[in-house]
Amino acid sequence: MKKGFVVFTMMVFWGTGCFILNAAAQQATAPPLLVQPNQVPPAPPPTAVTPVAVSPPVPPPAPASRMLQPVAPPFHGPGFTVVQTIPVQALLADLPKAEATVREISRQLTPGKVWIMRAPGGELEIKAGLLYEGVAVAVLHFSPRDGSLLPLGVNPTVYQSRVQIQTIKNRLDAVIRDLKVLPAAEFVEPEASWSFPVAAGGTMVARLKVYYDGIHIMQDYPASQEMMFYGQ
Repeated sequence: MKKGFVVFTMMVFWGTGCFILNAAAQQATAPPLLVQPNQVPPAPPPTAVTPVAVSPPVPPPAPASRMLQPVAPPFHGPGFTVVQTIPVQALLADLPKAEATVREISRQLTPGKVWIMRAPGGELEIKAGLLYEGVAVAVLHFSPRDGSLLPLGVNPTVYQSRVQIQTIKNRLDAVIRDLKVLPAAEFVEPEASWSFPVAAGGTMVARLKVYYDGIHIMQDYPASQEMMFYGQ
């Protein structure tokens, strides 16, 4: 009886060990996962990509304009008047630069609109704008009698005119080609600018103003307003 009991115990132990080994072997050699028909396999996890900043193309710098942009005067409160004094040495030092600027600008003038208006006394005036970069920088005066170019200060007393605006427009290109800037200037203190006479033939017919820095051309504001309201 004792001998048989020992053999039965060993067989049970041996059988249990085989069961454990077989289970471990099956687990180690498990078959790969199969993709069923019409089943999309799972996509791999996305790879992190570091974004790269792309700078927009830098446009080429625009050519510097010589037009003086209007700047609002500083506020100093009521009752205070501030007068800016520019040293005479600085003004005279920039005068050659201003003369070079006005000569360069005079070669780039283009004809503007023409308009007819009445002076305070009722007499007719015919004017034409001279433009730089599309802005009126000077004005020419024409006779209401025959449409001829007038010197500054000459104002014929004419109340009726048969001169057509289109006639003046047709002449403007030829008139501008004959204009010359004279090598002399006066300083206009309220505007802090140099005023250069513009001549046609032997008479002065207009003025071009350059800011005291010698670089920027001044806009003719009265001419701009008249041309905006009456110009054709």
